[in-house]
Amino acid sequence: MVCLLKKSLYGLKQSPRQWYKRFDFFITLVGFERSQYDSCLYHKRSSHKCALYFLLYVDEMLLISDSAEEIKSLKHKLSSEFDMKDIGKARRILGMEIIRYRISRVLSLKQSSYLEKVLSKFSMIDAKPTSIPIAG
Repeated sequence: MVCLLKKSLYGLKQSPRQWYKRFDFFITLVGFERSQYDSCLYHKRSSHKCALYFLLYVDEMLLISDSAEEIKSLKHKLSSEFDMKDIGKARRILGMEIIRYRISRVLSLKQSSYLEKVLSKFSMIDAKPTSIPIAG
């Protein structure tokens, strides 16, 4: 999902900060609380006791909930406030692959492609693993 401000701020030095302030104001207005541990993570308990998590990183957003209706409602609120594009179910976020196990209701994150990219960048793709003794 991609959201854009209705006013153009692009190119200004303070654009990212203004975008975040505008978005933070809106998302807290609709009942989300910002995490005390990560300012990009918001959470909310709905009236149906469903948990909603909203992750915002620059222009990438991830909505997580056990209720499709709650996600649909939030998407509607977001689209009424911001010009946005819903790109469907997330398969990747911040370079991590998202794996869903629907039957057991589990989400997993896989970073192997990121790790391979880092190893390749530093010419260590063929490096052999070794044990490192840890002082105890």
